Amino acid sequence: MSQRTDELLSFYRECRIDDQVTFYAGRRTLFDSAIDQALSLSAILLGLTTAAAVLAGAKVGPAWVWLVLATVLPAASAALTSYGSLYAFEQQAKIYGDAVRAVHAAARPAAEAGPSVPRSPEEGAAELVKRVEAVFRQEQAQWGQLTSQIEIPDDTRT
Repeated sequence: MSQRTDELLSFYRECRIDDQVTFYAGRRTLFDSAIDQALSLSAILLGLTTAAAVLAGAKVGPAWVWLVLATVLPAASAALTSYGSLYAFEQQAKIYGDAVRAVHAAARPAAEAGPSVPRSPEEGAAELVKRVEAVFRQEQAQWGQLTSQIEIPDDTRT
């Protein structure tokens, strides 16, 4: 491979592939963390609901406080679950994770990527760039599909 081709591939890997994979991995970590936080908080709220219901039944302290909490806490848990669904944390984490795997697969040298016809180093570099850019375009297309799955209620009333 010529020095110029090596430099181009090195630059492309560092400034395009590695940078994009770092972004994808960071976003996936962020959304996985959001999923974990939402599940943990929901479990805590439901545990507090159970405790409030037990305390209301045991008539410890003012019963009306426990009854209110036993009513409000499940609603808060449901709101939290709706929030997670609205922002599609799981789907977003999956899209970013899939993109990382696809970029790593596409960024392998042509000889490792699959059977191919022997070609010049420049053609091999061009093929690698085409494969990686195709993954990036596919990842962008996923966002259109995700937003089309989100149903927005029509609140226009006449």
